Amino acid sequence: MIANNGDVEGLFRAAFMQSGSPIPVGPLENAQKYYDALVSATGCSSAADTLECLRQVPYSTLKAAVDKSPGIFAYQSLSLAWLPREDGVFLTENPQQLVLDGKVANIPFITGDCDDEGTLFSLSNLNVTSTAELETYITTVFLPGKATQDVISQIQNLYPADITQGSPFDTGILNAITPEFKRIAAFIGDGVFQAPRRFFLQQRAAKQPTWAFRMCFGILFFSQFELRTFTVSKRFKALPILGSLHASDILNVYGGGGMADYLIRFTNTLNPNAASGLQWPQYTLANPQLLTFLDGLIPVTITSDNFRVDAIKAVTNLTLANPL
Repeated sequence: MIANNGDVEGLFRAAFMQSGSPIPVGPLENAQKYYDALVSATGCSSAADTLECLRQVPYSTLKAAVDKSPGIFAYQSLSLAWLPREDGVFLTENPQQLVLDGKVANIPFITGDCDDEGTLFSLSNLNVTSTAELETYITTVFLPGKATQDVISQIQNLYPADITQGSPFDTGILNAITPEFKRIAAFIGDGVFQAPRRFFLQQRAAKQPTWAFRMCFGILFFSQFELRTFTVSKRFKALPILGSLHASDILNVYGGGGMADYLIRFTNTLNPNAASGLQWPQYTLANPQLLTFLDGLIPVTITSDNFRVDAIKAVTNLTLANPL
């Protein structure tokens, strides 16, 4: 939706996205070290044209080299090696800057997240068990050479060591497998998923019709836009350690769950609502509402997108200024 400066050239008329919003990613140079490592691992370091050399190496050699790159379960978690980066052609700017510039496809879309997006990606840094170690982790992995002490203090205050405020959210003292696990999971989940999602909605809701959702198995927030939509899933909240983890909303969409009907209607009419039943209100800046799927006696309701306002706003500003 932001590639080609938002011009879809007639390729598609709408979009349905899960755990997907324009994320704060910087230019190609931010990933130079990964490219250099790839060149070295494939024996292309001495080549006059390293890119052409990479194009010529056997597939098995290239794959083995790529597989050595840090992935989602590496210590650095979602500070990934290979991201859709600004190249000046396909992505002409930082994805979130493209949103600010209005270079977004003007089509109906649905996008959303699970409530505990960060838990799955916080299993690889369980050795971070103190506030001091968390500070080191953030300053070396997510904000290398960029974070001032004031910024670090703000993050620590907005994402406190209190395990009852961490992710999986709304689970009290449960699931704290280390003193910092729920804290890190909250920060990563907001930084890579919830903050970009809310930023995207706030930038576009006054310009396009929008809907949003949240899932809780636990809660599911479902959001759709006639020209864009948002979803958050909070189902599987009772799942130990992980809660409403990344990808837990897939069953609700493609496994015969309640989301399927909304997607089918949206695909056919660009409107997720049926003629009767609970009406899914459009997402607006004045009244940002979410269709929320729940476990228990009340399977679906309407809630407000007003959780962790200060923390998510701060993370958005921080990542806008310091993209990965």
